[in-house]
Amino acid sequence: MIKLSTEFDQENENQFYWTDGENVFHRGTEIAGADLNTFEHFYGIWAKDKKTCYSGATRINSADAETFKALNFTYAKDKNNVYSLVGKIKDADPSSFEICDDGKHSLGKSVEWVDKKMFLYDESYVPYGYGKDVNHVYYYNFSGKTKIVKKADTNTFVSLNDSKYGIDENNVFYGFAAIPKANPKTWKKLKEKHFFYSRDGNKIFYLNRLIKDADAESFEVVETPIITGTPPQLGKDKISGFSNDDRISFDELQEEIDYRVDYYNKITEKLK
Repeated sequence: MIKLSTEFDQENENQFYWTDGENVFHRGTEIAGADLNTFEHFYGIWAKDKKTCYSGATRINSADAETFKALNFTYAKDKNNVYSLVGKIKDADPSSFEICDDGKHSLGKSVEWVDKKMFLYDESYVPYGYGKDVNHVYYYNFSGKTKIVKKADTNTFVSLNDSKYGIDENNVFYGFAAIPKANPKTWKKLKEKHFFYSRDGNKIFYLNRLIKDADAESFEVVETPIITGTPPQLGKDKISGFSNDDRISFDELQEEIDYRVDYYNKITEKLK
């Protein structure tokens, strides 16, 4: 458990819940009826007091406070149910449920103007990730309900702990969708963090989609300097450039690179 903070810090997941000495808040929202004396913050969005469990400022009405515990940034469970940010996960088995990763997705760094001065904030995170029980593999991506990864084998499934990819003995997965024609024995990501290009033999994929005409031997990810957010998805092969999985000319690719470099330099100068 985390000691309840006396102030909110948007950069620190351990200070999302806080108190003014009389009331309990999640970020800027007061949690009406929360019991300060028994309130416990796990981390991120999860907390409880002697009677009630919370996801952010929202009460989890079906949760059992005595047995409730957070598993990671995305998942929690009690003796009866498994939960994600949007509530109870239908059909999930709490007795066998386990997390597959740390349940975090990075939004990158951000900047803010305060009194005409720009400040750079550390990476922020939202709940994303895989979990599994004896029957299913589950995926939550901060959008809508937690979904079953239908083709996943729960016995052999592992997450790559990057909030996006998983693999079992038969398939490679991007989120809850299998990547068509990707062989889990030979498939690999082309960059570890923030990029969604991958390769299997002579095939190049973007997210869970095959880029049909990409030349695998010459294909490479194009990185640009970034300060805030996450990088644009750029690549190239011997024929042309790529933006996401769309072909663009080399001139268009260079224009995008130049724009990103110029933006990086401008923000860097303002942060001095």
